[in-house]
Order: sequence, then structure tokens, then C-alpha cells
Amino acid sequence: MRAWLPDARGHRRLFSALSIDALGTGLFLPFSILYFTATTDLTLGRVGLALSIAALVRIPATPGAGMFCDRFGARSTVVVSNLTQAVGFFNYLLVDSFGHLLIAAVVVQLGNSAFWVAYPALVHDVAEGNRQESWFALITSLRHAGLGVGALGASLAVAVGGTNGYTAIVAINALSFAAAAILTRLDASAGTQATSANATPEHDAPSEHAPTSGWASTLRDRPVLGFVVLNFGLALLSLAFALGVPIFLVDTVRLPPWIPGTVLAVNAVLGAVGATPVGAAITGRSRSSGLMASQAIVGGAFVAVLCCAYVPSAFGVCLALAAVVLVTLGELVQSLIVSPIVNDCATAASRGRYNSLSQMAFSIGDVATPALMTTLLAHGPATTWIPMAALAMVNMLGIALLTSHLPAMRQRINQPGPSEPDR
Repeated sequence: MRAWLPDARGHRRLFSALSIDALGTGLFLPFSILYFTATTDLTLGRVGLALSIAALVRIPATPGAGMFCDRFGARSTVVVSNLTQAVGFFNYLLVDSFGHLLIAAVVVQLGNSAFWVAYPALVHDVAEGNRQESWFALITSLRHAGLGVGALGASLAVAVGGTNGYTAIVAINALSFAAAAILTRLDASAGTQATSANATPEHDAPSEHAPTSGWASTLRDRPVLGFVVLNFGLALLSLAFALGVPIFLVDTVRLPPWIPGTVLAVNAVLGAVGATPVGAAITGRSRSSGLMASQAIVGGAFVAVLCCAYVPSAFGVCLALAAVVLVTLGELVQSLIVSPIVNDCATAASRGRYNSLSQMAFSIGDVATPALMTTLLAHGPATTWIPMAALAMVNMLGIALLTSHLPAMRQRINQPGPSEPDR
């Protein structure tokens, strides 16, 4: 297992930055709506409306973040994204009106969008395009651990401090983004020293020879556009599970109210401890077979959720826990594979745009999934979960069709990367 892990010497500051970022996010995420209803006079509906409008901004912002990343480099984009989110969360401390909340939430979403576009490209640069899956596995473990610890810390802060606890959570989250920005920038100098010592160049500099065609050449890459559509299917299943299953288990199946929290806790713990073993287990297999396996596993998870509605409560609890184990396993597999595929399809000059297309699928999913799931849940268990399991099968068909057109999907997991494609 240790031999499978990447050599992270020279990048401890970057890993610390990503962990601190996740810790702050974990603090705020469980109370992202309750904070505003507890500390302002805004109604739940007004808070939800402002946050929903801000989430929509991510869709047009994501391509812009890709262009920024290609122009100024992945590391600089991550730094700017962290600083932008720090500004947004500091403004959350001052929110006293719908308009102020909307502006602050838009700022946060702009920063968040830029981060998720630049983060995969930065990992590619740090890994120098080789054995990317092991880097993503290590960072995924650190981020899940940070999210889990942050969520526990937030619960304690609110339980002890009440309204002051909510304020402390937001303040610490804002400071965490500022600290992450500083550490990410400082890691550049550490990486330069490590490069000098090991004589292995690092590719953190922005692209100076970006193709003049820009988005035109990117949008002509039909196999990659097909992979973006596939990403939407992958994202939809992940979001559907996170959004729909807790409500379904409590309101429809009538399982105990502690089940949703337990499901989320199991997901966080498995994400923290499972990414590296999962990555080691799938090393050497083709990326396409790994993605196929992930969708088969996720499809099985949705079948288990469906069965919860037709068995006694004790068996339902067991099936619910089995489902979260399965879906976490499937999500870990796909999370280690998707970004390396996108990175390897692009050149240094277009990696930001390619990753922005990939993230667009998730941004659209964030907007579409809540409405979809609430509609399906209103029509019963079979109508809700059989389409989800069927979508997993459709995703498997899409993977099979795309594999022959995307060499990056045929590459072996955690093997040296190919030379950059000529696009």
C-alpha cells in the first residue's frame, strides 16, 4: 500500500492547504442554510432562493474559470478561488438583507467554480501527468477526513455556542480559505526547490502558447463532449443518492430519524479511509473497466435502496447501510478515474477548458437534481429508484461506446501518462 502512494515530498503545504480547505467546508456545509435563518431575519424561503440563484451562476462562470486557468495557470487559479471564497464567507458574517446574501453567495459560488476547474489541472501538474490516480486518492482521503472533522466540529460549536457557534463556524471557514490560499502559493516555492533537487520539472506555469481557436477547438472534440454527457449521468446518480436517499428512508420507509446522519457519517469515514485502498485495488486495470465497475456498484446501491421499502425495518436499516457502502465505493472509483481522463484528453494549453466542461456537468446536475428527485419521490419507491438503477446501466453503455474513441479511457490506472495529444 505504501509503495502505491505518490512521493509527496515538496508538496506538504499543498496537501495542508487542501485539508484545511475541506475542514472549513465541513464546518459550514451542514449548517449552510440554518446559519442565515439563525443569525438574520430572512425567512427560509428567501435564504433558499438566494442560494439557488447563486448556484445558477456557476453554470456560466465555469467556462470563464476554464479560460482563466488556461491563461494564468492552475495554481494561480486555485489561489484566486480560495481568496474569492474567503471574501464571500467574510461577507456572510455581515449579511442583513436578501441582496447582501445574494451578492455574497454569488462570490462564494464564483470561487467554488474556479476551484473545481483548476484543482484537477493542478494535481496533473504536481504529478507531472504520471500516476495521477494515486495523487487523487491521497488528496481525496485528506479532503474526506477534513470534511468529517469539520462537520463534527460544527455540531459541537452549535451545541455549545448557539448563535455564537454559527458565527464562529463561518469565521473559521473564511479563515480556512485564506490560509489555504497562502499555503498553496507557498507550495510553489517548495515545489521549485524539490524540482531542482530531483531534476524533474514541474508544470505549474500558465500556458503561453494557447491555441488561438480557444473554445472552438475544444467544442469540436466530439469524444470529449460525449464524455461530458457521460459525466452528467455520473453526477446525477451521486447527487440523487445524497439528496434523495435520506428523505426517502425517513419519510417513505419510516426508518429511525438517526439514519440520515449515520448514512452521511459512514460515507465520510469510508471516503477518508477507502480512497487509497480502492486505488491500489484497481491499479493496472483499464480506466474504462474501472468506470464500468463503478456504475455496476452504484446501480446495485440503488436496488438496495428500493428494497428498503419492501422489507421489515431491521432489514431496511441493514440495506440502507449496505447501499451507502456500495455507493461510496462506486463514487471513490469514479472520482479517481474521471479527472485523469479529462486531463489526459487535453493539452497544457487547454486543460482548464476541458476541466471546465467536465465540471459543467456537475454544475448542471446541482441545479437539476433537487427538482428531479422531489418529483420522483412523490410518485413512489419504484418510480424513484428503478430509473436511477437504469441510468447506471445507460452509463455503462456510454462508457463502452466511448472507450474506442478516447485513448485516455483505455489507459491503465496509475500508469505513466501518455504524451500530450496534439489538439
